[in-house]
Formats: sequence, structure tokens, C-alpha cells
Amino acid sequence: MTRHCMPRLASLVAVVAVAIVAVVIARLSVAYETVHRIHTLARASRSRSTTTRTMELRSSPSSALDVDRLILGASPLAGIYAPSSDDVANATVAEALALGFTRFDTAPHYGLGLSERRLGAALRAALGESEANARVKVYTKVGRVMKPIDEVTEEEKASSVEWGNVPGHDGCIFPEAPRDVLPVLDYASGGFERSHADSLMRLGLDKVEGLRIHDAETPERFEAAMSGGGVAALARLRAQGKIAEVSLGMNDAAYVLRMIRESAPGTFDSVMMAGSWNLIDQDGYEVLLECQERNIAVHNAGVFASGLLVGGAHYKYAPAPEHIKAKTAQWQALANAYDVPLPAVALAFALAPEIITLCAVGVKSPSEVAQNVAWLRAARDVNPQLWIDAKSQGLLGDHIPTPSLSP
Repeated sequence: MTRHCMPRLASLVAVVAVAIVAVVIARLSVAYETVHRIHTLARASRSRSTTTRTMELRSSPSSALDVDRLILGASPLAGIYAPSSDDVANATVAEALALGFTRFDTAPHYGLGLSERRLGAALRAALGESEANARVKVYTKVGRVMKPIDEVTEEEKASSVEWGNVPGHDGCIFPEAPRDVLPVLDYASGGFERSHADSLMRLGLDKVEGLRIHDAETPERFEAAMSGGGVAALARLRAQGKIAEVSLGMNDAAYVLRMIRESAPGTFDSVMMAGSWNLIDQDGYEVLLECQERNIAVHNAGVFASGLLVGGAHYKYAPAPEHIKAKTAQWQALANAYDVPLPAVALAFALAPEIITLCAVGVKSPSEVAQNVAWLRAARDVNPQLWIDAKSQGLLGDHIPTPSLSP
């Protein structure tokens, strides 16, 4: 090698070395930021856990026990567990409207769009199209896109189709769901936008009140919603006036809490938390405190513990285990002792915290609508001593707030 080439080589080596060092520093910086973010979230979580926070209760519990606090859950309109019909859906929705319901909750997931179609048709039949758009507030959900079978790719069939919700497959609880579409999981921005547009077509309405991120309760779904632009897409729809609320619709309280805490303040207007705040399960306690702190309205769903508290046999979408049946029997005995229907006790408990603004009840017939309204009225007469007895019997923890007792 000639001497005049050596300085050039040395310069080149120096440039490469500097570039390598820059890359290493950049990667270390990213790693540091990631670790710092994780530690910050962990410290915030520990701080919240160790700080004493008090659940705010309604000063007058009966103020919440009115029909305008109820949301009609429309999954049963799609024939959950057993077939239903358009006529039954029409009659059920008409009865709900007649008794004062103004809010309805549905999802593409319920019968692969069947619930949305039946709900929208029933609202338009009862009120007319313009009145339906003006008078009621409908919430639906995003996270699954209903695609015609011939539009679904082989890759999607292998990785993204939720086969357990397809008729003819194990686990499908909507036997009347259409067979010409497939539910494709999509928590990214494009999926949320398409799901919203498709829902409006199925409902036959100009708008919905809110969109809830549905079942983002696996690491993959959570990450797609947070990093794939899904949450940001809902914020854009709200900014454009196409929806009034950005919301969540989830069963797992831990994932609800995580999504709230890892999002910027003001991201969520409401949260529908299912099965985590009822007489059997109070896993949503920390969620309620967090929502109270952030002024996020809570819409409580699953208040009858998957129907167990109204005589059903399922709990969290599966046959109830023996220890849960035993706890339900204890609650039934306590309700009997005070001569009040157990579902009325459940509703009184479900609406006690101030932050719970609405309570969802799933109904599949006009008589069930009327029965829920009757239980709500009976909830006003629950004897305060019942809650004292419930805690003394170990049915509720001492820290759990009740309609007439502070935590």
C-alpha cells in the first residue's frame, strides 16, 4: 500500500468508527428511553396503589336508579346461545323506547353484524329514520372487521380470522350469524375507520355516539391499537365530529387500566368495563379509582355476572364453577332475608359509585326489558343493613364501597 493512501484509509476508518459509535449511542438512547418509560409507568402504578384514594359515592343513591341510567345491551338481539328473530328484536327495542331507554350498545362482534342490523332496523321502525338519528345514542365497537369471504386473504384466514365466532365452529355463541362474512381482527387505524363506516351502513344511522375499542386484551391486540394508530384514528373521528366519545369495551380490568394509563390525558371519554364490578367480582376497583381521577365516565356492564344473578348458569361466558355458585347462593339468601329481588341488589351495587354514569343490561324480549326496569325501581328499597351483613359475611371486602356505606 502506498504512503499517500494510508491517510485516506485512516480517515475512512475514523469516519466508520464515528458512525458505528453514533449508531450504538442512538440505540442505547432508545433502550434507555424504553426502560425509563417502563420504570416511570411502574412508579406511577406503585404510587397510585400506595396512595389512599377514596371512591366517591352518590350522596343520594336513588338518584342513579332511573331508567335514563340504563343502556340496552343489544348482543341478545343477535340470538346469543339460541336463535331469535327480527320481530322479537323490533318488539324489544320498541318496549325499551316506550319505557324511557335512550342509549343502546352493540358491536360488529355480536352475530357478525346481526345485532347492529336488527338494532338499527328496530330503531327506525319504532321512531322513523330522522327521529332515530336525533333521539337515541348508539354505541358500537371496533377491533373486528366483517369481510365478505371472497375478500379475506389466505394469510388473514391463517392469522387474523376469529374462527371461534364463526357459525359451525366450536365456541360460536351466535347460531344465526351470517355465513357469508368472516370476522377479521384489525386494531390498526384503517381497520377502525372501516369498521366505523361498515357499522353505520348496518345500523342505517347517520352517526353513533361513541366507538369502543373491543377486547384489546392480548399483547398483540393491545399493541396494534396503541402503536398501529387505532386510538389516534378514534381521536380524529371525534375531532371531526363523527363521534362524541372515544371509549373502551373490555372484560379484563388490568388491560383497561393499562390502556388508560399509557394514553394521554383526555384520550378516553368513557370506558365500558364488563364483568368486573358486580356482586361476585370487584376486580375493577382500581379502574374506577383511575377513571374518577381522570374524569372518565364508566359504563358498567355484566352487572348480573353473565346472568348468574338472574338465575342463569353461566359465569364469564362459561359454566359457573362451584365456588361461584356457592357465593351466588349466599347472596340469594341475603336478598331473601331482606325480601328484595337479588337483581335489584345487583343494580343498587352496580350504580353506587359516582363515576359509574350508566349501567348496561342485556335483554332479549319485551318482558325482560320491563323486568329490568322493575328491578331498578326495587333497587331503591334495598335496606342499608343488607350491605353491613354482606361485609360481615365476607361477601364484600371492607374496602368495597356500597350504596350506603363508605369504603
